Amino acid sequence: LTQHNDNARTGQNLNETILTPQNVNVSKFGKLFSYPVDGQVYAQPLYVPNVSIPNHGVHNVLYVATENDTLYAFDADGLTPNILWQVHFSNPASGITTLNCVSLQFECNVWPNTGITGTPVIDPTTDTIYLLARTQEPGNSSLQRLHALNIATGAEKFGGPVAVSGTVAGTGSGTSHGKILFNTLHDNHRPMLLANGNIYMAWAGDAHGWVMAYNATTLKQVAIFNTTPNGTLGGVWESGSGIAEDSGGYLYLATGDGTFD
Repeated sequence: LTQHNDNARTGQNLNETILTPQNVNVSKFGKLFSYPVDGQVYAQPLYVPNVSIPNHGVHNVLYVATENDTLYAFDADGLTPNILWQVHFSNPASGITTLNCVSLQFECNVWPNTGITGTPVIDPTTDTIYLLARTQEPGNSSLQRLHALNIATGAEKFGGPVAVSGTVAGTGSGTSHGKILFNTLHDNHRPMLLANGNIYMAWAGDAHGWVMAYNATTLKQVAIFNTTPNGTLGGVWESGSGIAEDSGGYLYLATGDGTFD
């Protein structure tokens, strides 16, 4: 349901019931099938069993997000139909596209297109998948939007999506009138964390690192943190991993560079 399997980001599955050293071998273990997608996949695919899909029955579902701003819900067992639903967050006919490094003429960390990079997160209690999609829109406007979608249909929930924005007080890089603005063009997001009733998101950018929290059911921003408000850099790079949470609800993250004392 989340990047690296749990909020501690351990990658462990301590309740494995199928795979064993005996059946994971060259003769019995290997590729079963593949599905084409419309762009690069940087986000980890997520999995939910026994999802009731309207008009298609019950399926084990694989959710795959691409840099072309598309989220796919695939049948995880190779059954028909393969694509249970898909949602596109861009609309070229209306001038809404993914971020294209060539046309925008800036250095991208994900090239040539940047759309959905951070791994989404799924809340099984409300059947909701949360993700952050980046788009370039008319008027040379770069936006980042938090989406909450029904895992069975892809329909938006909780009044979403909401445009992500933020301001903190500071004297550091990019300060204007004592304020630092979140940069929707240059700040790159990390995998999401669902904890404490909130969706937590972190970014690394060209000027600062950011962490924001949005209420999971209202999609209202409830907290914001800048790693270097009186300095520069301090991005939450984490080798592309997400914020971790311990059993007490405390969050842990690492910055990749920046000013510090």
